[in-house]
Amino acid sequence: MATEQEMIVTDKVMSLAERLAALEKLEREIVVKAHGAVPVGSSLTVVDNFILAAIKRTLSQSRAFRKLVEDWNFASAAVMVRTQLDTAMRINGISYMQNAESAIEQIFNGDVTYRKLKAADGEKMTDAYLKGKLNEDHPGVAALYDELSDFVHLSFRHFWPLIAELDEEQKVARFALSAQDPKRDETNYYQVTDAFFRVTNLTGIMLVGLLMARHSPPPQTSGAEEVEEKKGGNEPTAAAT
Repeated sequence: MATEQEMIVTDKVMSLAERLAALEKLEREIVVKAHGAVPVGSSLTVVDNFILAAIKRTLSQSRAFRKLVEDWNFASAAVMVRTQLDTAMRINGISYMQNAESAIEQIFNGDVTYRKLKAADGEKMTDAYLKGKLNEDHPGVAALYDELSDFVHLSFRHFWPLIAELDEEQKVARFALSAQDPKRDETNYYQVTDAFFRVTNLTGIMLVGLLMARHSPPPQTSGAEEVEEKKGGNEPTAAAT
């Protein structure tokens, strides 16, 4: 998956079509890595099912985002960034649960919602709590989350797509009421597309990493290391001498 340096470079040179193509490529990478993280015949628990469902949601939302951008629907596409970040927050929250298997099973059975669960430190796992915890490991997430609230709720962010034509000299603006934005300048979509790519990349890394941690076998020790360990165990200690 993409590194931060690669994304900084693409910010300056990629067109909107290239950005969307990079996002589609990222989706394929997540699928391949997720398949590789879970060997055939693995036993799956309720937490594994939760992770797999999150991967499905991540991929579905990414595809939907691309389609919305291609259809010049900024308002709906922008909301997808926030919902993608919500997935990352809840997946990250698994590591703060006292008993993840029991907690996720309660969610699956409909006994409790995620936000009513309690973390190991006794705090309720609300959006604010999850946002703070994710921001501890990935600084900047909290600021992005707060900024994305402008996209979720009606705000100034929804004003510029209304403008179909602007004559600054005459101080006249023509508005277009339509489900699609006026096709003026694709650069207006760069920021939201880049934000979605970063969040999807982060979410994918976390999901695949969790699967690997749960199902990938530990690294094999070499014979030499085992011999050294046995030799060390037979040596007299300082107290014995």
